[in-house]
Amino acid sequence: MENYHKSNILAILVGFLPLIYEISSNIWNGDNGFFIISAAYGLILLLLALSIDLEDLDQWFAEKALSYMSVFLALILILNKLDILPLAEIGALYQLAIIAYMGILYFLDRHFNTKNIVLLLINLNVLANLSLKGATLLILIISVLAFVFYLIRIAITFSEQLRPVLLCVYLIVLLISLVWYVPELPDFILKNLSRNIAAVLLLLEVIGAILYLKVRRRLSINSHLLVGIIIFGLVNEISLIVAESNVINTSYLVLIFILALCIVNVFGNIELDRKQRKISVLIPAHNSANTIVEALESIKNQTYRKWEIILINDASTDETEEIVKRYLENNKLTLEYVRQKEHNYFKAIRHGLKYANGEIIFVLDADKILFNQNVFYRAVSTLFGEKCDGMFVGIRAMYQRLKDGKFHLIRPYYRNEASLVKTALGFGTNIYANYAFWRREVFETSVYENYLINGMPAWYNAKRNLGLRVVNGNFVGLRYRIFKKENLIGESFSANDSKRLLKLSTELRTLHHIVSRIKIPAYSTQTAVYSAINKLHIASLCPIIFKCGQTSLKEVTPLIAEDIRNLKLDNLYLKTIIDFGSNFSPQKSEKITIPKGTKIYYGTEIEEFDRRLATGTLDQFYYYLMKIIGCGTTIYEIRRADKEKLERILEFFTIKDYVKIISK
Repeated sequence: MENYHKSNILAILVGFLPLIYEISSNIWNGDNGFFIISAAYGLILLLLALSIDLEDLDQWFAEKALSYMSVFLALILILNKLDILPLAEIGALYQLAIIAYMGILYFLDRHFNTKNIVLLLINLNVLANLSLKGATLLILIISVLAFVFYLIRIAITFSEQLRPVLLCVYLIVLLISLVWYVPELPDFILKNLSRNIAAVLLLLEVIGAILYLKVRRRLSINSHLLVGIIIFGLVNEISLIVAESNVINTSYLVLIFILALCIVNVFGNIELDRKQRKISVLIPAHNSANTIVEALESIKNQTYRKWEIILINDASTDETEEIVKRYLENNKLTLEYVRQKEHNYFKAIRHGLKYANGEIIFVLDADKILFNQNVFYRAVSTLFGEKCDGMFVGIRAMYQRLKDGKFHLIRPYYRNEASLVKTALGFGTNIYANYAFWRREVFETSVYENYLINGMPAWYNAKRNLGLRVVNGNFVGLRYRIFKKENLIGESFSANDSKRLLKLSTELRTLHHIVSRIKIPAYSTQTAVYSAINKLHIASLCPIIFKCGQTSLKEVTPLIAEDIRNLKLDNLYLKTIIDFGSNFSPQKSEKITIPKGTKIYYGTEIEEFDRRLATGTLDQFYYYLMKIIGCGTTIYEIRRADKEKLERILEFFTIKDYVKIISK
């Protein structure tokens, strides 16, 4: 988490560059002043960048830094219009604006949302106000490249799916660039010594970034990396010519090095070797006789062939097994068939994982089918195209007789604290989805613990209180059967109380983990504001206020209690959690003894717990413990040998991060 906060600070400092340039040039007139300030600031950026874990110099860092830069570029123009800060370094500002424009065009493809559209408009406005000879030509080149490469991905390589709205945005940007273009090429005779030196240094920095990452960890050179580096280097070399600077801008060179590190880190395939491409498809099937064949057929028809299926019969009581056997008699599939006696969706996935041999894990529910024959190919292209832990896929509702219904792309995912805060403002509801292709090592660790054991969102890492490195696939991967009105995100449950209890308990666990380490002032007010803005589908522009600390449960619990009352779900387990928040006291302590043989429940086993609670077969220890928890007890004394058990139990009751365990 410390490195993550360092990367946040670095992103903000990068964003300040336009302001630093203008202030230094206006306060200390002349090239010497600008050179000294730029060199000093560049040294600060470089030292901070080299002190950060390479893992945190990723695509989200780059987007964050360029977003800050875009805002400060716009601020410079506003101050200039108000005659507060005259433009003194137009060439330097132009170079930063070109980088920001190029970056936002790319991130608009990765994260198509209102925020990035606004940033694109800001950058176009900035560039329109920085009149330099030949500047419009470079803007046109970037716009053409963005448009052409998008067309290549959707029409030639088929690695992306056509998104008409994004295509229209790229087309509009291209038309604007054509209107701006004036056929005046800059003087290409390289007479300026500082510009020549900067051009050579820029090229050496890009090579240096590759070598730096090569030395620090294994790096696989690939076409994505080569194309990205060539375009990035070419655009910035041309911007040096257009800007015609008389001073070597050290901080700009440091910025190029940092962004080159990000590009190499993201596109260098560091985590997964090119030969490791098998997809293990886990299919938990419970009473899926009517749907399992279509699910298997959708896998069989994939153009990408390196996959295996692990089908887990999750205590089915219908003809699922017989239908699967008949299907396999007539179709040759790489399929491992396993059974489990007790029905539990999460347990079935955990059981099936033992038989998986692939380096990529994908869970396909038996009532869903892959959208088309290119899903696996697009998934592998994305996972090998940039470094990430996993990749979300979009889903489309599918009514009876396989008729397409509502289309749903997962909202743009951001690996930052703002995503956690927005999750908390939604009372712990998963704002993304659990449908994703995962790298095996991540699935077996973080996803296993947080999702398969505790039921929280698969993208969430509770230990770090931060999201995993998941990217948006930006294509439809699944068709989802709809027989009644249901939630398309995949979190829908029937009216059965135990199903609703599972949903509520996992949301409470997620909420409590987040707010135990993030202070959200005026929680109820921010919740209402976020809910209203989210309904307008502009959540990316929602202003949120938070800081390091802990949000009081006495501010959060009343809202949760009201929500549960509206659902009319009367349950002792939920009442215990609500009472804990209402009676929370840092001074209350209790000595706990866990009787030998007491069953320890995981968060995803709440249905079994609730069933035993309803039938009176629950261990008596839990009745005693629920009374203690309901009193708001926060200090628990226990034998050292039972500490881990108590931690699991308190995690089950969603309060682990709000209590202290003393072991002796």
